Amino acid sequence: MAAGVKHVSTSVILPASVEQLWPLISDTDRVNRMLGLPAFERTSPDEQLVQTISGHYLGVPVTWREHPFEWIYEQYFSVRREFNPPLPISWLTTDTHLEALGDDTTRVTVNVHISGRNLLGSIAAPIIVGQQMLRDMRRVYRLFGQLAANAAASSNVSFPPLRRPSVQAGRMAIALERLRVAGVQPALIERLAEHIRTAEDPQVVKMRPFALADRWGEPRQHVLRLFLYATRAGLLDLEWDVICPSCRGPSIRTDTLAKLSHEAHCPSCDITYGLNFDESVELRFSVNPTIREAVDLAYCIGGPANTRHIAAQIGVEPAASRLLQIRLDPGHYRLRSRQMHAQAELTVAPDAAPAGAIVVFNPQGTTVVPDQVAPGIVSLRLDNPGTSRTLIVIEDTTWSSQAASAALVTSLDEFRQLFSSEVLAPGLGLSIRNLTFLFSDLKDSTAIYDRLGDSPAYARVRDHFEILRSVIARHDGTLVKTIGDAVMAVFIRSDQAIEAAIEIQRIFTEGEIARGNPALKVKLGLHRGPCIAVNANDLLDYFGSTVNVAARVQSESIGGDIVVTDELLSDPIVRQIVDTATTQLDTFERMLKGITQRYTLHRLWVYQGTLTP
Repeated sequence: MAAGVKHVSTSVILPASVEQLWPLISDTDRVNRMLGLPAFERTSPDEQLVQTISGHYLGVPVTWREHPFEWIYEQYFSVRREFNPPLPISWLTTDTHLEALGDDTTRVTVNVHISGRNLLGSIAAPIIVGQQMLRDMRRVYRLFGQLAANAAASSNVSFPPLRRPSVQAGRMAIALERLRVAGVQPALIERLAEHIRTAEDPQVVKMRPFALADRWGEPRQHVLRLFLYATRAGLLDLEWDVICPSCRGPSIRTDTLAKLSHEAHCPSCDITYGLNFDESVELRFSVNPTIREAVDLAYCIGGPANTRHIAAQIGVEPAASRLLQIRLDPGHYRLRSRQMHAQAELTVAPDAAPAGAIVVFNPQGTTVVPDQVAPGIVSLRLDNPGTSRTLIVIEDTTWSSQAASAALVTSLDEFRQLFSSEVLAPGLGLSIRNLTFLFSDLKDSTAIYDRLGDSPAYARVRDHFEILRSVIARHDGTLVKTIGDAVMAVFIRSDQAIEAAIEIQRIFTEGEIARGNPALKVKLGLHRGPCIAVNANDLLDYFGSTVNVAARVQSESIGGDIVVTDELLSDPIVRQIVDTATTQLDTFERMLKGITQRYTLHRLWVYQGTLTP
């Protein structure tokens, strides 16, 4: 160790497993807040990804340069900070290690290296850090151990607020009553109210409804609808986060879709990327400040918990290698350098034989040999043949299923009813990877008008629209628009779309409306694929080849049947539903009008009897 560098350390044994403790201890923002460290502001990183951070500590302005955190999932994390005068400390590094001891116990060790700027810093800093900071850190970690041991899973750990929340009870009571009048489930209303009254500040700002739903053990769609109605009731505010594909942090935060543009820039990663509704744009909610004051401040910017999709982030010196052992679950991982654009993919699959791989990082390209390994403890050798130090990232490419994406939210009927003004900027289109579209049309509607006259015929058509609207909504779809006697609807899930189509045909072949004079027959067509969401006449609409194909597929229906594309029927869940609920399936090929590609289509006829939901 260099002269003048002091070392202090501490160790504590906790009654919980590494798996339970890692999400808590690696949440350095929460740890710093619980230690009483100050919040701060930051600048954009330099070419070495070093942040310049400023704040106040004990009333004294403090500025330091913070190097990127390094970590390996469930093993350790470390960070180096270089302080500016007048602080008597020149620099400080902290590393935290977790070691499984068996019987669901874990040893947590914290090592701190300090370099004093002067004699005062060399003498006082180790005493202050060793006697105060490490003592407080042991206290926080012991609390984590108790909470983790008492919880079924670390995600269910609840933290008491560091300060007593200030809630405007009268305003909150009015908002809750509005929710009851809107017909929201009373149990969900009370859960949200208790959360707002008692949760710590970070848990009531930028809330993810699906994450809370999982924690509460409630259906995700129910909690999302609760949050939408709570926003309309004045209890919550909604905002759209534009998520960086690299760090998964918000690059832009806006209160309306109309403020979005085609691209976004992440200052932390220094990259510009295009937006898509599936991943780039996520809806989050914060408590309305008139209901409760909640402070949204940063206490740590680079800890492992800030980017949970990154399993490891470690530096490799020039012309050197680094060997690491890391636990990887089945899935697809991306290996990249924060200083290079080149990257490579690694697949972790149960049927793969090797338990290790060699990764070579070059500006011209990154190679992985082999590119498939078995799950469990994986040995990775990271080679950096370049002339400068590089920061290597190993990240899970799967996006969080707990994100309420704009694609999902804007397809909900409740969202369209409650927030009809939430549309994209004029002329702006955002890509959506995959949605299922249902088109319907009323067979021989012109003959019905000729036979019944305009007024009676319109009443029959109106009734048919109401049936379609209610069935589509019951299966979590949204009626986007009506076109004459036709309907365009959108679904996030293909299985819900096919179930809706089957129920519609059941009603129009066996229900009360089928016994009218004349009987109404509906033509249905479904297709799934990517599309574009746009602002059309101040309403959110969808365009693209997928929408065009779905409309043409409906034209192949003869009434009483359902025509679907191969893309839809290849979904195993859809196929299972079709095999259970249909008596006949006819496969044929067609050149659809205005489309050059030849499509394989399937005509479905529904069983007699009641559809089981």
